[in-house]
Amino acid sequence: MKILGTAFIIIILLYGFQAWTVLANQEELLFEGAQLSEDRLQEVNNIPETEEVLIDTEDGETLHGWIKQSNEELSPLLIYFGGNGEEASQAMESHSLPENWAGLYINYRDYGKSSGTPSEQKLFEDSREIFDYAASRKDIDSSRIVVMGRSMGTASAAHLSLTEQTAGTILVSPYDTRTRLQQERFPYLPHGTFIRHPFEVSEMAEEINSPLLGITGTDDEVIPPSHSYETFSKWSGPVTTIELAGYHHNNLQQSPLFWEGIHSFLSDISSNS
Repeated sequence: MKILGTAFIIIILLYGFQAWTVLANQEELLFEGAQLSEDRLQEVNNIPETEEVLIDTEDGETLHGWIKQSNEELSPLLIYFGGNGEEASQAMESHSLPENWAGLYINYRDYGKSSGTPSEQKLFEDSREIFDYAASRKDIDSSRIVVMGRSMGTASAAHLSLTEQTAGTILVSPYDTRTRLQQERFPYLPHGTFIRHPFEVSEMAEEINSPLLGITGTDDEVIPPSHSYETFSKWSGPVTTIELAGYHHNNLQQSPLFWEGIHSFLSDISSNS
């Protein structure tokens, strides 16, 4: 009996530790942050056709990033929201946008040189401030703004398309909700109201009428494709999907079909606006 009692105590302690790690430590696990050194900042600022951007928020923080300019005087724009460990300049350098499209890459709070503390509410508020900044620029065609999100960033992108007049949305490996994702990963833990940043993308999708391009990898081990397709299936506007066979969560853009699909989607947006 003593052995059984000891084993029971060990199981309870392990369960408690797992619950604390997943539920009590949510912000540290979700918002990993990303550093930006002064040397790297200078390097990025020297990239041709790149303009450093500072956006002051209503609550006194400053969002930092860059706009990659196009070859047009009045340009369509892609606003990008990255994953939970992604620094904005890395995305800007790796992206291959059409030459006539500009790209706006702003770091989340506490990422890069942005100040503040991230949360679902603050990310959503900031996304609207980023959109307002973009739409107010004289070199941006506000009727041709497309939002793109990857992984965690799909929530901010979907929120913007729900609340603003975006021309289209690109979601790469989106959630349906983080609550359901965590329930699948840790079915033995209590979730529901314990998830402080649920990112309910599929619920937002039901009320969004703009065109959607959804991209998934068949071997995505972080956000399984079934979660992404739940969001795609609920989208109210026209939906185009690209499923990349053999690709994982972090290597989708290495497929030639990734950028081919995005270029085609953006070309359609330009011609239909």
